[in-house]
Parts: sequence; structure tokens; C-alpha cells
Amino acid sequence: MSHHRNGPTPHNITTVLAALETTIQADTQTTLSDLDLLQRVNTHATAQYRAMADAAAGGLSADTEYLRARYEQVKGYVRQVDEVAAKVGELEEMVRELEEWTGELEVKVRRLTSRRN
Repeated sequence: MSHHRNGPTPHNITTVLAALETTIQADTQTTLSDLDLLQRVNTHATAQYRAMADAAAGGLSADTEYLRARYEQVKGYVRQVDEVAAKVGELEEMVRELEEWTGELEVKVRRLTSRRN
């Protein structure tokens, strides 16, 4: 009769440990590859966002200068409108005075014409 062993043999243990080591190494390599890919994606995204931020900052600077120039131009027009409004106010005052004088003259003309008749 052959002798049958009930426990694991050293060869079986070595085979299982080697397989376990290979599995752990493969899993670790996969994880490291995923982390490397994630780092490259993050680096690329950071570069893109930095470029977008730089472009936005440059655009804002140009827009700010453009708006300042336009504001200065508009300020000139506002000044002109204020001057015209002031002159219109003066003209309205003159018209009011002329209307008063015209009314007084009409009253005097009526008196004179009524005296002659």
C-alpha cells in the first residue's frame, strides 16, 4: 500500500505562495499603472486649466482696458449732455420770461386798443 499524506506538501505550499506572490505583484502593477495614468490625466488637466486661466486673465486685462477707454469716451458724451441740459434749462428760463413779457405786452396792447375805440 502506498503511503498517503494528509497535510500539504512543501511543494504545494511553495506553488501556492508563488501563485499568491504573482497575483499580488500583478494587482500591485495594475494599481501602479492606474495611479500613473491618473497622475498623467491630472497633470494634463492642470495644464489645460492653467492655460484657460491665463487666457481668461489676459482677456480680462484686454477687456478692462477696452472698457476703460469706452468709459472715458462716454464720460465726454455725458459732459456734453450735461452742458446741453444746462443750456436747455437756461433757454427754458428765457422762454418763460419772454412769455411773461408777451403776456404783459398783450395786456398793454388791449388796454391801448380799448382806449382808442
